Amino acid sequence: MSTRDGNVPSHSQAVQAEKDEQFVGENAEADEDTPWFLEEEAPRHLPSQHKPTLPKIPENAPEMLEPLIKYVYEDMGLDDLSLLDLRDIDPPTSLGPNLVMLFGTARSERHLHISSGRFVRWIRRNYNVSARAEGLIGAGELKTKLRRLRKKAKLLGQNTLLTPGADLGISTGWVCVNTRTAADTVTDESANFDATGLISGFGASEHGTTIVVQCMTESRRQELDLESLWKGIFKRNLKEQAKIRGEKPSDEELDGLVATKLQLHQATGASQWNAMEKASQQHRYYSTSARRLAPSSQVDAASVTATSASRPTDLDQVASLQQEFLDIQLAGAPMDEARLEQLVSSILRAPLSGGLTVEDRLALVDQMLHTGDERGLKIHTRQMLVTIVEALVTSPAYGPELGRAQVNFEMLLRELDTPPTEEEVARLMNAYASHGDWERFWEIFKTTSRFQLPRSARLYELAFRTIAATHDVKLCQETLRWLYYELIVEQPSIRPDGALGKAITSCVNVADKHAMRLHKNPPNFEAMPPVEVRRIQHNEYVKILASMEALCRDGPASSTA
Repeated sequence: MSTRDGNVPSHSQAVQAEKDEQFVGENAEADEDTPWFLEEEAPRHLPSQHKPTLPKIPENAPEMLEPLIKYVYEDMGLDDLSLLDLRDIDPPTSLGPNLVMLFGTARSERHLHISSGRFVRWIRRNYNVSARAEGLIGAGELKTKLRRLRKKAKLLGQNTLLTPGADLGISTGWVCVNTRTAADTVTDESANFDATGLISGFGASEHGTTIVVQCMTESRRQELDLESLWKGIFKRNLKEQAKIRGEKPSDEELDGLVATKLQLHQATGASQWNAMEKASQQHRYYSTSARRLAPSSQVDAASVTATSASRPTDLDQVASLQQEFLDIQLAGAPMDEARLEQLVSSILRAPLSGGLTVEDRLALVDQMLHTGDERGLKIHTRQMLVTIVEALVTSPAYGPELGRAQVNFEMLLRELDTPPTEEEVARLMNAYASHGDWERFWEIFKTTSRFQLPRSARLYELAFRTIAATHDVKLCQETLRWLYYELIVEQPSIRPDGALGKAITSCVNVADKHAMRLHKNPPNFEAMPPVEVRRIQHNEYVKILASMEALCRDGPASSTA
């Protein structure tokens, strides 16, 4: 046989082909002999590439901490572990000294209680230390509660007052396991001394490390947010300790120190979804990403701060205000406290035909105040709060929602310890009078007295003139009976003449239309019955007119006579 013929196989190739056929036949026979329930299926999904990272063990931590963390993750099955090293807190918290706190999320209420009970028994068995679980419902306690619940349901019957879906004291969603290493190492009680050598107290110092494991369901953990709570407590404690040592660390230094002690879990799934959902529901008039853009050209301050008073329609006026705020927000146009007050007042007082709803007005005001606070403007001042309250009360869209906002801002206004100016009191009095809110009208009128400051003639004139303009007889009578007598004892003395005298006279004319005639032209008392004479002589409004005339004639000194 010629070797040049490529179609003729060699001897070695023939042998190899026979071996391959024999191997395939054996595999086929083996496949036929394997039963179906022993056959292994190919994986349908790719293996997960997620590798959970456990918290790192802090320095000088007790030996039991590392196996404890592994047990919590592997055997208990808790997820999203966070480790808080709070041993630097001084003085110690009520949980114990040298506190180390571990957070974990259980998959369900049943998983929470079963795993927590096993965890407590594991600690006691392996480390011979005491451990207690607060919030744990044991099997016997659960049976007792279920039996009482069935009995209560049988007694209540078809009671519609029962809340559907309530836990009725069966579920907690939170179990706190507390244990302490070397708990028996307690020194004798003795006196404690500070750095100067003075006695600062008595007590027994405790040693060891307190380990607290917070086991919670996912919903309960998000609701309580204990990690943020302890983070704030730890940061404040570090700041107080630095102040005692005479140091003044910056916020960046404190945040860096806190970050080295707290290993917080960063939720990637639920938190991102919640953030996206919240962002989709947020109503914005500008893009927050545009804050990071540098302005391409210098913005003319005069063109930015131009008002929309000459706009032909209300829609154009509202659009101009929104555009001006966009220029301030995006282009970095200048803005001071006065301009911020004007913008807030204009938005709240915008006409209803401009298309702004109550929600839009409050959202815009909130964004404006937030922008001003970011720029370092003082927004928690009496002048700013007075402007906001005045604009809320006089807004054409005033209703229950703006009323609730008004109450909140008034509460902030009352908390200030600075006295109001005459102009601020007058503005709020006019605003409340426009709504007929006389309770708040008199409350703001009396504000200066709470700061032991005298009231001016302008405020008295405004009060009398506003009340007289209502033409309400009863309201004018009640006002004259107390306000005029506060006027005549005011220090320094106020002469009731000029605009103030006209306002008081107008109020008297509304309260008693015959008082002026009886004061100017008194009747002949000799021809009148004694009862009628006494009625005219004791007329309180005639007395007020006579007192005004005497004060104007004799001067302020006679007001104290």
